[in-house]
This record gives sequence, structure tokens and C-alpha cells, in this order.
Amino acid sequence: MIEWQKLSTQIKSEKHRLPVSEGDTLILHDDMPAPWVESPRGSVLLLHGICGCHAADYMVRFTRRLLAIGVRVFRLDMRGCGESVAFCRGITHAGRSDDVLAAIEFIASLTSDRGTPIGAVGTSLGGNQLLRAAGRVGAGLDARPSYWDRVGPIVAIAPPIDLQACSDRMEAWSLRFYNHYFITQLLRRAKSTLQMREELGGLLDGRAPKTLREFDRRITAPMAGFADERSYYAESSAHSVVEQIDVPALIVTAADDPLVPVDSFVALRERLRESTRVLTMPTGGHHGYTQLDGTAWTDELIAKFYDAAW
Repeated sequence: MIEWQKLSTQIKSEKHRLPVSEGDTLILHDDMPAPWVESPRGSVLLLHGICGCHAADYMVRFTRRLLAIGVRVFRLDMRGCGESVAFCRGITHAGRSDDVLAAIEFIASLTSDRGTPIGAVGTSLGGNQLLRAAGRVGAGLDARPSYWDRVGPIVAIAPPIDLQACSDRMEAWSLRFYNHYFITQLLRRAKSTLQMREELGGLLDGRAPKTLREFDRRITAPMAGFADERSYYAESSAHSVVEQIDVPALIVTAADDPLVPVDSFVALRERLRESTRVLTMPTGGHHGYTQLDGTAWTDELIAKFYDAAW
């Protein structure tokens, strides 16, 4: 693999501001191999998980591997995350598939050659957002963008496609560490966002939420405009539309994922189109898939997957 230090001298990096709904603006990090014009191999949008951003370890590792094979990479900071914090009054959540489509549309406008494909990789919450976006377009719930024939393949790694089932799982005492970690990170992020929304400042009053479900009830749902956490889960889960995805898609999950029940995918297989595949590994946890050197086998999977596809 090409070393990052050497690779960094062969790429052009810049940031784009992406206006989205409700007056918010996202930051899209664009890393382009050189020479791009002479040998385009397509672009891949990377979407992070619930506590991540463009600089998350897995986002950087995927970027390195894709750049090394000549793929242009876009890393999106979702609402209230990474460098988008200063430009957003809203927060990211599992149902922000409209932001995914806005990012892909922006990428399509930057890479106007209609022969150049656009892929996407979503990890954890980003995986649900990506599958929901593709499923809603396939189902006709969102308008089919003019660039849609360029999209695919897409990859979702450990996506929580059934949020209610994931929330039920997270109520287990054995997952108290995960609850503590997520809530600590999310509260820190929510505080910075709520400073711009005085009308919602009272959401953080009282004791801190103890579980992710309580956080979604008290913070996520009201900040995102849902009646309660159950409405949020029902309206934002990708499982209701994933069978309508009409672009090539790969879903990667693990049987021992402590946060996303593998049953969500077992029951789904018979309903999926042939172009949507599910790869279930016996181990890997929640998008961990780590190796002794600190990398993950999904790094190699993503690079080989797009190298073969394009």
C-alpha cells in the first residue's frame, strides 16, 4: 500500500460548503488523486457514524486505500459534526437521507463527466442514512435525481436499519459501556448546537440521560422535529425501504455485533433485490473488524470492491 506521506504529495485536497435544508451548511472534504483529469476512476462519498466525523480513523483509512487506487474521495461532516458544527442549527440523525442525496448531487455537479460513476460508503448510522436514501429513491418516495444512473455501487457497514430493534438491544445492562460512551459524546456535541437554539436550551436540564433511548427521547426527537423516539425510529429506519434499492449495494454486518441485531438482516434477505447483497461475517463486532496492526479488513474490502467494480 502506498504510504500516506507519499500519497499526500500526489493529491489535491479542498473543502466545499454544501447548503442543505433549514438553513444549515455541511462541510464536504474533497481529496482528488493526481492526475485526475487524465485517469478518472470514479468518486466515493464516505459517511461517518453517530459519533464520528471526516477525521474518524475508519474514514481516514478508507480514504487512504481509495486514493491509492485512483478514486476521488469525499468525506462529509454531517449536521453538527466535525467542521459542520459552526454552520448548523440542526443535528444529524438516522433519517438524514436528504443530506446524503444533497451531497451526491453536489459531487455529480463537480464531476460532470456522465461516464464517471459515484459510489458511497456509509458506516453505522451513515450506513442507515445511505440505504434509506437509495431505498426512498427506488420506492419513488423521493424524486429520482437526474444523476441517478451514475450512482453505485454503494456499501453500508454495520447499518442500524431497524432502529427500534437496536434501541431495544441497547437497553441491556451488558451494554452500559456503549450507552455511556455514546451519551458522553452526543451530549458534548448537542451542547454546542443548542447554544445556537435558545428555544431548546432546556433540553439539557436535569440529570444526563442514562441510555441511548432516553437520549433519543429527550434530545434527538425534539431537536429533529419528531413527536417522540418511537416516531423517530419508525420514520428513520432504512429497513422499510431497503428492498426498493435499485442500484448495486453491499451490506456488511457481523453475527456478533453487540449493537445491531444480525436478525435484522437474516429476515431481510428474501425481500432484497438481486443487486443488493448481504455479507455477514461470524465476527467483527460493531464495524470493528480490527486486525493486529490496527487496521480493519474492511479497509481492504472497500478498496478491492471499488477496484473490481470500476
